[in-house]
Amino acid sequence: MAAAVVTAVATIVAALIPVVASSDAPSDSGPTGAAAPAPSTTPVSAPATEPAESAPASAPASASEQAGTTGPGPGTPPAGSEHWRGRLLIDSEPKDLDAEQPVAVGYADEGDIFTIGADELGGWNGTVISLWSGKTASLPGFEECASTVGAAGTDTARLAGNAVLCVRTSDGNIARLQLTELEVVDRRATFDTVIWAAG
Repeated sequence: MAAAVVTAVATIVAALIPVVASSDAPSDSGPTGAAAPAPSTTPVSAPATEPAESAPASAPASASEQAGTTGPGPGTPPAGSEHWRGRLLIDSEPKDLDAEQPVAVGYADEGDIFTIGADELGGWNGTVISLWSGKTASLPGFEECASTVGAAGTDTARLAGNAVLCVRTSDGNIARLQLTELEVVDRRATFDTVIWAAG
């Protein structure tokens, strides 16, 4: 339907260009008094009044379009795909775990986690944290961390030993933080971290 409308408008515009151009051209009256015709470089065709019968029908709207919602965009990674991996230093200034690379953001709306006192981690802006119970011999993956924060996530967690924490960020991403160093005096903790996309 939209293609037919565009075609009709283009045809009308093409038909009007020579008419407008010739009416604006200066008249050249020679010895006979006749005006010289304006040169035309655009072919003239009759304007279409109805869309052609052979125009393809538009595709039916998807369920998400009908509901007024959109699905994940073409650049949205699937749930559980790795968003970021590396060593992460957490201190009293909240870090945004949803950024391309975790970054300190202060107490802005983007902040996710920070240290509280000497041995506790706090969640900010709806972020929830759960201490991994260690029911398996290996570190938890995306599914295990998503499950534990869904079942037992709170806004704080105690840090001790080689604690493994699962985190659901303010944007819904899932992270696993394995404590590697706790600096009680400086109120800082270093973690081996994996952040997975929520999808």
